[in-house]
Amino acid sequence: MCNWRNSTFEQETFAPSILHKLAIIEVPIHSLAGYVVLFKTPTRMESVKWMMFTMHICGAYLDLFLSALSTQFFLLPAAAGHSQGLYTYIGVPVKWQAYMFISAICLAGVSILGFFESRYNALVKGRGTSILKVKKRLFYMIGHYIYAFVFILPITFTPPEQITGKFYVRAMLPCVPQEIFDHPDFFVYALDITLLTWIIGTAAFIITGECIYFFTRIVLYLSSTKAKSQKTYKLQLHFFIALTIQISIPLAVVICPIGYIVFAFVASYFDQALNNISLNMMAMHGLISSAVMLTVHKPYREAVLGMFCYKYLAE
Repeated sequence: MCNWRNSTFEQETFAPSILHKLAIIEVPIHSLAGYVVLFKTPTRMESVKWMMFTMHICGAYLDLFLSALSTQFFLLPAAAGHSQGLYTYIGVPVKWQAYMFISAICLAGVSILGFFESRYNALVKGRGTSILKVKKRLFYMIGHYIYAFVFILPITFTPPEQITGKFYVRAMLPCVPQEIFDHPDFFVYALDITLLTWIIGTAAFIITGECIYFFTRIVLYLSSTKAKSQKTYKLQLHFFIALTIQISIPLAVVICPIGYIVFAFVASYFDQALNNISLNMMAMHGLISSAVMLTVHKPYREAVLGMFCYKYLAE
């Protein structure tokens, strides 16, 4: 099904008109969050500082990628479109911007997986681990980060012949105005949407499955009586709850756009207004994550209040 209403929400200027302004807000908030994690993390949270920082950097990069570096205008469910932003301005080809976009999403997922894996090994397995096990864990996480960079390369290196690709997408989406296809940066990333969907879907399934496994094991551990002391148990429980809130609230925001994108591919449904709105919602993931992180973790909340509300410290 192909819908085109010729509304403001469907125009290529809609997303940049919002996201480029949003970037002005994102930069200081992400910078503040990064500073607080690096320099205000208390000693008792030292073991999780770098995992927290990695997760923050990946989420912040995805935000800034969509809002300023490469705002996407893709005609889903066709893997075709163009980008607007700093990368386009400096001449980065659209196919590599599409590659970086998909890889950035995967990196954000791997960073969340890395955090849960770290918590699982610290809480459930215990800190007393052998050098061999440490090497296995390192190989495990490095392998996932490498996977995030390479899993989409087979599609990136084999784009279709562009004239043929434009005819294919034009026939697939007959309601789209011709000027969209005539844009000088318009690029057809792939014709075989089934293969592209399987590659991305497999990555999402693997990473999500691993996250659920580690999350479940941690919950089962914290629900048991294995904690060394009541104080230790409360600290671990409060931190894990805060972390779950930090991850869950931003994910809740992107569930709707991700659900729509999946529906668009499965049902071959095209609605550029919903495509653009979904993009705007996804671009807020990292911003919300940073704001929630600075709010739900008590040490970070106190650090921010101490920086901007001096009376709080005086009390």
